[in-house]
Amino acid sequence: MTSPKIVATIATVFLVTVCLTAAPLQQAPGGPERGGGGQAPPAGPERGGGGQAPPAAPGGGAAQAKTATGQLAKVDVNAKEITIKGSDNKDMVFTYTDATQMTGVEGGAQGLTGKSGATLRVTYQERGGANLATRIEVQEKK
Repeated sequence: MTSPKIVATIATVFLVTVCLTAAPLQQAPGGPERGGGGQAPPAGPERGGGGQAPPAAPGGGAAQAKTATGQLAKVDVNAKEITIKGSDNKDMVFTYTDATQMTGVEGGAQGLTGKSGATLRVTYQERGGANLATRIEVQEKK
């Protein structure tokens, strides 16, 4: 027969185990169960929003968005990089991701491959020595 101390010990171990494994699974305050909505879906053009906020910079602070305008010089779809030649005749290389918004071109980055010489406006952030494009806009010819 089991003694009450053994039953109490097993019950306590079970309770502690359940609490420790459930704690990481809980939603942060403001999650869906509290009406806060949790993480909002991307507010891309298909949802009528102004766009998705760029990811936060390392260290917790938001990186400052910069813009550059120039002529499309090169597209490397495999490396996910584009190169533009600015008004100062210097090349700038930008890395893009699947989250990078592209406007004025169909087919995303693949559609840029046939637009060499087109004027682009790139919104980007400097990350670890690289320029991460958050938005690429093909400018209309005037």
